[in-house]
Order: sequence, then C-alpha cells, then structure tokens
Amino acid sequence: DDFGTGYSSLTHIRRYPLSTIKIDRSFVSGVCRHGEDRAVVGAVVGLADALGVNVVAEGVETMEQLSALTEIGCDLAQGHLFALPLAPGEVPGWLSRYGADWRGPLVRQRV
Repeated sequence: DDFGTGYSSLTHIRRYPLSTIKIDRSFVSGVCRHGEDRAVVGAVVGLADALGVNVVAEGVETMEQLSALTEIGCDLAQGHLFALPLAPGEVPGWLSRYGADWRGPLVRQRV
C-alpha cells in the first residue's frame, strides 16, 4: 500500500508474498503534469509486470489521469473518479446502479 512513500522498501517485495502493488496518490496526482511522477509510475508498473503482480493506482480523480495510467499500462485504479468512499451498507445500492460485474474503464487482464 502506498508504494514509494513512507517506509516502503524493495526488500518487502522479496520478504513478503504479494499479489498487488498500490501506487500512492502523490504520484498519481502529478502523472499528467510532472515527468518525474510519470516516470515513477511507469517504473512501478514495469516492476509489477516483471514480478507478475497487479498494480493499482490510488487517488484517480480525473479522466486525464486515467488516460495517462492506461497509456502507462496500469492494471487497476481507484479514486473519486469512480465513486466516493462508501459505507458498507451503501455498496449494494452502488452495485445495483452500476452492475455487479462493473469493472470500470481500466482493467487489464494478466495472461
């Protein structure tokens, strides 16, 4: 969670089994405006691909960010673009509006 910030380390990748790397919103927010953020996101996506794990970008708020993440090859995204945080009791209503099989515009299947 929040890979690239705080106390995340590449040693965690070797030490702990993982299925997903989550990219912190601080990189996602600048993915369209800052080449460095785009490069970091691209590097994390490449690392995830090499390890055979999914990568999810958190904090996606605009279609521009989503498009950039799609171009980079990000597997999954979460954020206010898709839905505001929901209480557990609100999830069934959200699913009935959008369909239980809704996967959104950014889902890449691993082969």
